[in-house]
Amino acid sequence: MFIKQKRLLSAEDYKNIVPLSKDLRKRKEQLDAEIIDNFATRKKLVVVCGPCSADKPTSMEEYLKKLRNTVQNCDKLLTVARIYTAKPHSKGTGYKGSAFQLSQTEEVDLNEGIIRCRHIMIRCLELGLPIADELLYPELYECFDDLVGYWFVGARSSEDSFHRDIASGLDVCCGVKNPTDGDVERAIDSLYAVTKPCIFPYNGLQIVTHGCKYAHLVLRGGYRDGKFALNIGVEQVASAKKMLRRYGLSDFVMADLNHANSGKIAVNQINNGKLAILSGVDGVMIESYLHPGAQSVEYGTSQTDDCLGFEMTEKLLYYLNDSFQK
Repeated sequence: MFIKQKRLLSAEDYKNIVPLSKDLRKRKEQLDAEIIDNFATRKKLVVVCGPCSADKPTSMEEYLKKLRNTVQNCDKLLTVARIYTAKPHSKGTGYKGSAFQLSQTEEVDLNEGIIRCRHIMIRCLELGLPIADELLYPELYECFDDLVGYWFVGARSSEDSFHRDIASGLDVCCGVKNPTDGDVERAIDSLYAVTKPCIFPYNGLQIVTHGCKYAHLVLRGGYRDGKFALNIGVEQVASAKKMLRRYGLSDFVMADLNHANSGKIAVNQINNGKLAILSGVDGVMIESYLHPGAQSVEYGTSQTDDCLGFEMTEKLLYYLNDSFQK
């Protein structure tokens, strides 16, 4: 049974309530262009860094300021702030993300949450950082499409036709993750679909896309037979790049340092960062917040997956900057 709780505002309504100024729109376009240029040149290591899921605006702003101040000293990194507005869960329960609620104990109010997330993203652009979000609910894409410069299709979504269809219309970078079991070949099938033209129904319209030119593979490890297994080793990355080239796809590969690659233990991201550099990846994803930990409502601590605290994050960023070679 479906119960209609309330009517949501339109995407245009949200954009009018929290508008993007002309100056910030221009800055966002410049940031998008820098990311796209680096996708081709790979002069810098792309680093997508932030909490597993965004929550309170105050702690998010404090985190973003710390991140901005740190990466100003990292000239080999192209840093993108991870502002994930919604969070999937394997068992379907838990904190749903800032677009829904501020904590798991609060009632869901999507109108309020989407407005809150737009404020967080606007502040991020004001600080000069580009924004990454997960394309979890395609219905919410247009609520944030003017602000987000880097989209990701998650492990649970990458084989879904609707998610692939929406991603095929993106004109910014898009990372496509391998599924939860770690199968890279199926991830490459998904990536192939995202890069190709598509026709599909969306919001009462027949939509035509031309394929995303800036889509790439994200290796996030896998979980099989009750065990986590990483897939960012030297031979694994080389094999993935070889398969990508065979399919005529970009061999730009990003390593997700957390999730199954870390066994969901955030501190393992440190060694994974070293392994990623040895493997010659083109980007990394770091789950990080003000304080270390997981599933906590304490200020600046992740309400979902285990994250690095900022002190360790800073050390990892400096290591990546010092070690990266084009």
